[in-house]
Amino acid sequence: MPRPLGSEVVVRGKQKSQLTYIRVTAGSVGALSISSDREYLASVGIGTPPQVLALDLDTGSSDLWVYSSETNPLDLSNHTHWVPENSSTAHRIPNATWTIEYGKFRADSGVPQGDGSYAYGHAWRDTVSLGGITVLNSTVESAVEVSWKLSTDYDMDGILGLAFNLSNQVSPDQPTVLNSLLPLLESPVFTADLKWRAEGAYDFGTIDPARYNGTIQYVPLLDGAQFWEYAFTGFCVPTTNPSQTQTWYLSSWDAIADTGTTLLMVADDIAAIYYKSVPTALYNESIGVYQFPCSTVLPDFVIGFDGHTDGAHAVVPGKYINYTVLEESTSTCMGGLQGNYGQPFAIFGDIFLKSVFTVFDVGNKRVGFANKTLT
Repeated sequence: MPRPLGSEVVVRGKQKSQLTYIRVTAGSVGALSISSDREYLASVGIGTPPQVLALDLDTGSSDLWVYSSETNPLDLSNHTHWVPENSSTAHRIPNATWTIEYGKFRADSGVPQGDGSYAYGHAWRDTVSLGGITVLNSTVESAVEVSWKLSTDYDMDGILGLAFNLSNQVSPDQPTVLNSLLPLLESPVFTADLKWRAEGAYDFGTIDPARYNGTIQYVPLLDGAQFWEYAFTGFCVPTTNPSQTQTWYLSSWDAIADTGTTLLMVADDIAAIYYKSVPTALYNESIGVYQFPCSTVLPDFVIGFDGHTDGAHAVVPGKYINYTVLEESTSTCMGGLQGNYGQPFAIFGDIFLKSVFTVFDVGNKRVGFANKTLT
């Protein structure tokens, strides 16, 4: 079993074929909520001495890219950036480049990468410091150009991908940060304890029993999964009206646990069933989202994982689904649960993940969910 947070272990790392013994405690880094949980950022050090940047730890991608001294100055406004020239351990990988597009399907996986934004640049090697763990000779992608959609997120200085078994976008091939991190961990796991409008945490190499209640329910990853992809088997929308029958819908769907996505995105018909129980909700065709008056009290959304109404399930509180005010209105809000635009999988983003304690178990090829005290 993993040791409690704070225990010490001795691990072995390699740099230039020399064995180095590094004594570490179980790694933990805060996950700071930004703009009503639009994203969660962690402080990550890059270089020697460490240059600390605010990165989005993203289980839906595998690249570690950052703003740097190579970035177009027009894209650098308000961003802290990495200066490889100031790091004694930085060296550029000859002829290595990368491009990532967050709005297109990957040819190798068929999974969309998000919202149409992009970045590209050069690849380097440098030391990465994450939650008290020092990862030597990591692949660091230095941005030369960053799309307007990304560069105007002034809180975020880059993205650190933690997908299960997905290669990064560097050519020629280079190891991901997760590849380099795993040999240093006491146990090949990491956990996410995201919070509603508060700071949460990511832990590496351990499962902290103080962060959850009861038992952890594990779900195996799908065969050949590159992302944290698994199946959920049903859902219900609880009713408090004793005259109404509680309906549990058996509906088997593939889902991806993605800390880099804000919303809980389910099949379009599932989203329609949920909002049918909200009389004030309507679908805004012009922007493609469900909306409602901000004063609406939304029902919970219950997700099952083993096909039984009394089996393993997770509850997303209705107040979490009342996500944020629409930009053009001060009294109309958009839902944190939305349709997935006809894609053959769901994306369980932060609306879901902050409702549970989540274990990303690399060694056993599974994800685990547990209840926790919610705010």
